[in-house]
Parts: sequence; C-alpha cells; structure tokens
Amino acid sequence: MSDYVVKIALVASIILMGYNISEFIASFKSVNKKIEDFLGLAKENAATESELRRSNFVLSCALSVGYSCLIYFSDVALWLVALIAAKLSLTLFLSDKFLIQILRDGSLSKKNYLVSKYDSLFNATVGFMFAVILVL
Repeated sequence: MSDYVVKIALVASIILMGYNISEFIASFKSVNKKIEDFLGLAKENAATESELRRSNFVLSCALSVGYSCLIYFSDVALWLVALIAAKLSLTLFLSDKFLIQILRDGSLSKKNYLVSKYDSLFNATVGFMFAVILVL
C-alpha cells in the first residue's frame, strides 16, 4: 500500500497511545466527575439505555475497524492485525460492560475502574508498539 496509509496509521497509533495514557492517569475522582457530566447530558437529551449503548457500540466499532484496516494496509503481518482486532474487541466489550454499570448504578465501581485503567495501559502499549513497528 502507499506510504500515505503508513503515515496515517502512525498518526492513529500515536493518538491511540496518547488518549489511553490520559485515561490511565485519570483519577477515580475525575472519572466520577466525567460520569456525572455524561449522565447529566444523557438525561438532558432524554437518551435511553439502548440508544446510548448502540451509539457507543457503533462509534467504538467504527474506530476499531478503521484502526485495524489502517494497520492491515500498512503491510503489517496478518497475525498482528488479528491480535489488534481481538484486543480492540475486548476493549469494546469492556466499554459496553462499564456503560451498563454506569447507566444502572450511576457510578463506576473501584474494581471496574482498575480494570479500565489496565485496559487503557495495555491499549497505550499497543499504540506505542505499532508506532514503533510502522517507523521501522
């Protein structure tokens, strides 16, 4: 594929890494503040649980598929593309699980907060690894 795809994939990997580092360093207090803001917006817009879950799934799935396609068209080994797709699928599953808990309980448990932190750390590592692979 063209050199442009590799450059776009490199930028996407750096964005993935940066976003997940910011999620990893977020404190429990700041996460709960974001949850309160999110629930306020959802209530203000009269969004139902199914609408919120659907929009979360569609957006997360589109971003995951887009990133996986960029990695695939960057001539990375197919088994690495399959690994990244599996990892992003796990993140999508966790995101939906956390969203359900937030919508039903109004907060995120400490256990799920820690799970999300480790998921973010692993996603940041994946973004860094693919950035290095694409540069080399």
